[in-house]
Amino acid sequence: MYHGISPKLFSVPYSKNLMQHLYNLNHPKGTPQNIEREQQNQMKEKDRHTHAYFGATICEDGHTHLHLGVTGAAIESKDGHYHKVYGNTTFNDEHFHYYEAHTGPPIQLPDGYHIHYTEFKTKESNGHIHDIKGFTAASKY
Repeated sequence: MYHGISPKLFSVPYSKNLMQHLYNLNHPKGTPQNIEREQQNQMKEKDRHTHAYFGATICEDGHTHLHLGVTGAAIESKDGHYHKVYGNTTFNDEHFHYYEAHTGPPIQLPDGYHIHYTEFKTKESNGHIHDIKGFTAASKY
């Protein structure tokens, strides 16, 4: 019935000095510690989720550059959240371009995932700039 555990153990009142077991259903906050930790980890994961992104710049001055990376962690906003994107394009035509921008709000997909649209300009290099437009890869959170 109790597999070697005395039923008297269950009637001991809670004491801060007693070690709490991960699966203790009488957790002082009313939630077992393992479930509470899982919920905290999910919240942290949701707050920290990122997206991959990649693509090519719009052609300018007779050439394009590739850009790829991973967004920063989610930044909460009134529209849900957005992400920072920054980095360097690939080296082409004797130069590269730095870029730094933010994505738009999340665009929900039917399967529970979401993406973000972004549109911005690179910094000037070699006398010109490039436009970047595109979507991030899908993410569950």
